[in-house]
Amino acid sequence: MIPSDASSAELANLAQSLPEDELKKIADQCIREFDDDDATRKPWLQMHAEWMKLFYQDDKPKNPPWQGASSESLPLLAEACVQFQARAYRNLFPNEHVIKAMPEGEVTNDKKERANRVGKHISWQLMVRDKRYKSDKDALLLSVPLHGSFFTKTYYDPFLGRNRTDNVRAEDLVVPYGVGPRELEDIERKTHIIWMSVNQTRSLKASGYFIEEGKPYTLGQKTETQKATEKQEGLQESILQQEHLPCKILEQHRLLDLDGDGLAEPYIVTLDYASRKILRIAIRYETDEMGNPIGDKRPIEFFVHYPFMPNPDGFYGLGYGHLLGNINIALNKMLRQTVDAATLANVGNHSGFVNQAVGAGKGDIEFHLGKFKTIRGTSEDLSRSIYQFKFPGPNAALIELIALLDGKGRGLASVPEALTGQMDKVVQPTTVLALIEQGLQVFSTVYERIIESWKRELAIHYRLNRKYMPNSEYFTIQDMAQGLQNLAIGKDDYKDDFLVTPIVDPKMATEQQRLAKAQAEWQFVSTNPIIMQNPIALYRASKRYLEAIGSTDIDEILPPMVADTPPRVDDQGIENMGALQPIPMMSDVYMDQNHLEHIKKIDEFLQSPYAAQITPMGLQILMGHRQKHAAFLYGMTETNLPSVIDDKAPTIPSAQMAPLQ
Repeated sequence: MIPSDASSAELANLAQSLPEDELKKIADQCIREFDDDDATRKPWLQMHAEWMKLFYQDDKPKNPPWQGASSESLPLLAEACVQFQARAYRNLFPNEHVIKAMPEGEVTNDKKERANRVGKHISWQLMVRDKRYKSDKDALLLSVPLHGSFFTKTYYDPFLGRNRTDNVRAEDLVVPYGVGPRELEDIERKTHIIWMSVNQTRSLKASGYFIEEGKPYTLGQKTETQKATEKQEGLQESILQQEHLPCKILEQHRLLDLDGDGLAEPYIVTLDYASRKILRIAIRYETDEMGNPIGDKRPIEFFVHYPFMPNPDGFYGLGYGHLLGNINIALNKMLRQTVDAATLANVGNHSGFVNQAVGAGKGDIEFHLGKFKTIRGTSEDLSRSIYQFKFPGPNAALIELIALLDGKGRGLASVPEALTGQMDKVVQPTTVLALIEQGLQVFSTVYERIIESWKRELAIHYRLNRKYMPNSEYFTIQDMAQGLQNLAIGKDDYKDDFLVTPIVDPKMATEQQRLAKAQAEWQFVSTNPIIMQNPIALYRASKRYLEAIGSTDIDEILPPMVADTPPRVDDQGIENMGALQPIPMMSDVYMDQNHLEHIKKIDEFLQSPYAAQITPMGLQILMGHRQKHAAFLYGMTETNLPSVIDDKAPTIPSAQMAPLQ
C-alpha cells in the first residue's frame, strides 16, 4: 500500500475526493489538449522514422528501375551514432564511483566527511542497487545522437521504496507547439505516454494508487517510428495479441485550478486514453512534513532533457539525423546507381536482341559449354541479326562524388582516423593527442551538455533522498585501495547545502586520448631534469600510465608508496635504510637537526659495501638529502663547511649512476 502519513502528501491521490462530473470535465480537457499537441508533431515523427530506417539500413529505393535492383545502404548515420555512444559510455562510467558531492559556502571538516558519504551513497544507489541505471544510460547515449533529444524521469517509487529513473523517448513526451527555444521546466503542459498492461493498472487500483483500471488501447494507428522499429525487429502483431493489448496511459504534468481561486496550480493528472477516465491526480509542488505547501507552490520538475546539440529555433535538440540524414540518403542513392550500373555492365552486356530471320528458333537461346547449335542462316546473317547491349559501367564522377560526400559526412560527424584506431603513420604521443583533441571538439562539447543534464537529474535524486530515504541506511562499496567498505548514511546528511555532480572529464573522451596524455606526462617527467629524479612524480606518472592502458592489479606491478611526506626521522642510519628500499623514501631535513653528524653518516654509508646496492633513484634521493643538510649547516654557521663536507663526496660505482630505464 502507498504510505499514508502526512509527509507523503506528494503521493496522495486527490482524484479519490473529487466528484465524478469534475473528473470527467478534467479528463476531457486533458485528452483534448493532448490530441491537439500530438497532432502538431506528425511531420516531426515522420522525419524521425526516416532516420530510424537509415540507422537500421532499411532505407529502400522509392522507384527502383527494375525488380531486384540494388537496395544497399552506407552506414554513415549508424557509424556516427555508434561511435559516439561507445566513447561516451566508457567516459561516463569508468567505474562504480561516478558521483561526488560538493559543499556550498564555507567548507568544514564535517562537510567534507558528509560530502564523501553522500557521493559514495548516490554512486551505490545508481551503480549497484539499481540494476537498470547503466543499461538505461547506454540506450540513452545511442538515442541522443540519432534523434537529437532524449529525456529521463526521476521520481520516488513507493512500491519499490526507492528512487527510480526511467528513460523517456522523445516521441513519448508530448509538448505543445511553440515558437523559438524553450526550456523544459518553462513548459506548463507536458504529457508522458506510458504503455502499461491491464493487469498492472488493476494492481495499482488495488493498492489505491489508481481509482480505476485501464482499458486496452485499440483506437489508433501505430506511429511511423513504431512501424520502423517493428519492421527492423521482424515483428508483427498477431490476432492473439489483440486480446492482450496494453493500455495507453497519459501522465500529464499541467496546471489546474482545483480550489476555484482563479489561479491554476501544478498537478500531475494520470488518465487512461481508451476509456477517457482519470486514474490519479497528485500535487506537483513541494510540501513540508505536515503536508503544507512550501513557498509559492513552485512546480517540481521530474523530467530532464538530454539534447545532443541545442536547437536555437525550437525545443527538441539537433542530432546526427538532422546533420547527416540527407547526406546519407544521397549517398545511398548514388551507391545504388553505381551498383546498378555495374550490374548492367556485368550482366546486361550479355543480353540483347535476335532477329527471327536468323533461324535460331523461338524463345530464349541457351548454350552449354562445348556445344554448338545448328542454324539455317550464314555466319554473316548471324552477325547482322544479333544486337548486344553495351552498357558502359559506373560513372567515375559518381564514384568520386560518393567519396566526397562520405568525407564531408565523416567530417561533420567528427570521426577522424585517430579516433577509429586506423592511423597508418607512427607519430609522437603529443602529436596523437593533438589530433585526437582536434577531432573531439564536437564530442567534448556534446559530453559537457550531457553532463549538465546529468547534474540536473542527480539534483532530483538528492532532493528525493532528502525527502524519502530512511533516517539511516547501510550500504557496502568496493574501494580499490581499501577493499570492501561497510558504510552508513543518515537522512541528516542530505541537507540543502550540497551540489552533486558526475566525476567525469568531458575533455577525456577516448581511451586513445587518455593513453596519449599519460604517455606525454611520463615522457615529460622522465626527461625533465628538474623532476626526473623525484620518486613521487615518477610514481604518479607511472600509475597514471598503467591506469590508462587498463592494467589490472597495478599494486603488484607498482607497489604503493606509503606516504608522500614521510614522518620526521633524526637517525641518519634509519634514513640510509630508506635509500636501500625498492621505492626509496627519505624524511625531510629540519633546522634543529645535527647536520654535520648526518653528513658524516651519509659519507660513511656511501663508503660501505652497501653502497653498491643503492638504486640510481635511491642514490639521487640520498645525495639530495645530503645537500639539504649542507645548506642548513652553511646557513647556521655562515662559514666554510668542515673538511668532511668540503671534500669531494665518495666515488660511486659508475653502474649506480646509470639512467633510469
